[in-house]
Amino acid sequence: MLSKRKKSKSKRAQLGQKPAGSVKFPDFIPSPPPRHPLDVVYEQFSKPQLNFIFKKDEPSIYVRHTEGQIIKWNYQVEKVFEDKTTGFYAEGRVPLSGNAPPVLVIRGYGSWYPLDGVIQDTPEVFIAHLDWQSKAAETQGAIAWIKEKCEQGDRPDVIGESLGGKIAQQLGVKYCDRIASVVTFNPLGVSRKLAQSSPHPSVFHYFTLGERYAFWANQGEFIPGTILQISKRGTRSWKYRLTEWLIQRTPSPLEHFKSRHCLGRIIEIFERLVVQFILVYRHNGLIFTHPRPVVRVVDLKELLP
Repeated sequence: MLSKRKKSKSKRAQLGQKPAGSVKFPDFIPSPPPRHPLDVVYEQFSKPQLNFIFKKDEPSIYVRHTEGQIIKWNYQVEKVFEDKTTGFYAEGRVPLSGNAPPVLVIRGYGSWYPLDGVIQDTPEVFIAHLDWQSKAAETQGAIAWIKEKCEQGDRPDVIGESLGGKIAQQLGVKYCDRIASVVTFNPLGVSRKLAQSSPHPSVFHYFTLGERYAFWANQGEFIPGTILQISKRGTRSWKYRLTEWLIQRTPSPLEHFKSRHCLGRIIEIFERLVVQFILVYRHNGLIFTHPRPVVRVVDLKELLP
């Protein structure tokens, strides 16, 4: 009987999966195509997590790092790009060993305007035709860093969540020949004209099961690529079914009762707050840290509300 290690190697060979090299994936997370081979790492780079926001070596872009700092997954923060006028913040990171590409990580909306955007994205801010966010990447040197890496023969990946995902798409189209891949998590959309003009050949969009914010705040389309829906346990999870039921019933069937009684209004306010936190968790929660995440390739139409 084959050992567990031999079985694992055999399974990877059948899937055509390349060795991770310097990036060591957790043993319980397979990464078969057509997933991006670094999505486990990039999800942790892109999403905010309150439980480690004050730990300086954590890789989340929502943790403020300094140039030269070494962070989890054995990456070094080579450059920090920030525009205090627009709130643009990104980091150019390079692996210290192995053949993983450099990566530009772009922060999303949550901590650009801390008091205004922590709970939810504000739709009127995210008009798809606006490009002031991507222009900040140019003025603050992020594009120059991308070009420098490309000239050195090591095209970087560009990644981001939410609004950061929108900017990643904009840069992916405009600097298509200088970027290796575009990887987004629950991204906002771009203009139709941009989405249909010279799309990047290597694009991966990851949407969490039950995601709402990216579509509520979206006033555009997405550049073509592989669309993946990800979840910790899929739709069979009782937690997902319970929270989805709560989301669907708010405003609840008790509307008539609420309109006449103060207690009903209190119940409604409480429900709405709970639903908001559920949606925030879905938007920002890490999926690939779960022992057996569910990943499936889908058509974008399946995800639209």
